[in-house]
Amino acid sequence: MIKVTEKKGFFVSWIVWHYVVVLKEIILSWKDFLFFNLNYFSIFRLLTTFFSPWRKYKTSYGRGFDLKRYAEAIIFNTFSRLIGMIMRIFLIITGVLTEIFIFITGILFVVFWLFIPVIIITGLFLSIRWILTFT
Repeated sequence: MIKVTEKKGFFVSWIVWHYVVVLKEIILSWKDFLFFNLNYFSIFRLLTTFFSPWRKYKTSYGRGFDLKRYAEAIIFNTFSRLIGMIMRIFLIITGVLTEIFIFITGILFVVFWLFIPVIIITGLFLSIRWILTFT
């Protein structure tokens, strides 16, 4: 919250609020959205566990030597790892695309916020000119 003193005029206080205080809060909120998305999709965790079985589903080889049980365990564990890789690829791509979307949206919002006064003043002048042309 900005403290308005008697020495500053309304216009100066508004400029400081618009271009310093609120802009800082927008950028901090944007950063929070980016970090939240990274944690929500757990992108770094998915990369570190990329070759792990899906939901830790794996079959034990058991005791003793049984060729059929070994073949079943190898096939099941391989498919479990493949399913885990496919799911992680999908989640990583979704998380990265969401991160890019949040980043671009944040840039557009900051630029829009910086030009709001210009947009408002231009809109006022254009609307007054438009009204005066019809009278």
